[in-house]
Amino acid sequence: MKPTGRLRLAALLLPLGIATSADAACGSAFCTLLNDRFALGTWDHVGWSADVHIESLSQTTLKSGTRTISASEVTNEETLERHTYNTNLVTTIERSFDMNWSFALRVPVVRRDHLHDLIDEGTGALGPSESWQFTRLGDMALLARWQAPEAGWAITGGLKLPTGSFNVSNADGVRAERSLQPGSGTTDLVLGLAWRSLLAATDALNLQGAWVQPLNSREQFKPGRRIELVAGWSHAFNPSISGVLQASVVDKARDSGEQGEPDNSGATFVSLSPGLNVAISAQGILYGYVQVPVYQRVNGIQLVPKTSFVLGYTVTF
Repeated sequence: MKPTGRLRLAALLLPLGIATSADAACGSAFCTLLNDRFALGTWDHVGWSADVHIESLSQTTLKSGTRTISASEVTNEETLERHTYNTNLVTTIERSFDMNWSFALRVPVVRRDHLHDLIDEGTGALGPSESWQFTRLGDMALLARWQAPEAGWAITGGLKLPTGSFNVSNADGVRAERSLQPGSGTTDLVLGLAWRSLLAATDALNLQGAWVQPLNSREQFKPGRRIELVAGWSHAFNPSISGVLQASVVDKARDSGEQGEPDNSGATFVSLSPGLNVAISAQGILYGYVQVPVYQRVNGIQLVPKTSFVLGYTVTF
């Protein structure tokens, strides 16, 4: 099998943080998986490529620090968070101009269902419920990547753009919390570094890191900076099928501003993500992943997921 075909089966690793606006009290979130052509080893294709994947994250578990808590343990809060169901459709279009330079546009569409109960400030008793259900465009991102294929490393830089709405309201006219909105309203700088290497004829190792820094605030809200690190290993069972295992660490600082809920935002997550890639043609790869948290530490009280799922397809043309 040619090197390109072998590397085509390599790991789908963590993105450079361009689609995440998550880990706040309400539990709005994106998965941390992305079909990156450098990680896949398909950088030798000069031209267009596209990736479309769907993510499912059900955040129903309440955490305080590293401890799972029950609803009865929530005190001195304005709301009791019940659930946030996230279904995200993420499309990435990439143009590679030569063996070194490529540019990508990432477009997320967010479907979100959130429910919480109001808490009476005086008595602490539960009041009426509030809910939001919407499907909206999220924050798009533009990325440029320069890679040194022979050396096996690449650098990425770009911007997450404020294309997603941050004024979504429910049927009663109540505006959703900023952490729940499909967009942050801010422009974020994205910087990343990646490295990959063949370990054997059928195995590859990928290391990636990213730093995402909001450059401004918007209507009394500024999301916290985000750092992502990942190590991934892939093994090709045959020319068409490869198995992948990755370990990731995500650290997000507290949000700031009057709309930012700093006491209940910011977290550190460690996850394992096993997956399977299937090359269904010379140009296309179908993939599926399960992301399982092994460590979760949150500030204050937040909703977190137990298990998340990703199914997608990437193609060059």
